Amino acid sequence: MISEATAICWLFGAVEVFGLISAWVARLSAGSRCQTSCQCLFLGCMALVGGVAVVSPGLGPSCWLVSSITLSLMILTVTCDFRRSRQGTAW
Repeated sequence: MISEATAICWLFGAVEVFGLISAWVARLSAGSRCQTSCQCLFLGCMALVGGVAVVSPGLGPSCWLVSSITLSLMILTVTCDFRRSRQGTAW
């Protein structure tokens, strides 16, 4: 039988993986007709991962680190523009 702490770690891991996937889907859906629904999914997942980041310090001293890294990677994934631009950036 799986212990409660192991089950919680697996649940938190699944939430974090689903959060990263939702960030990629939201980024790749830019400009498509399903963009709004993908963004709503991402925002919901971001709230879940944020909740996990708030709760995870109670599991151990370093458990919050993975959730915090996942949250920051989600934000970076959604805001980065991976398209190649032919124009140079004006500073």
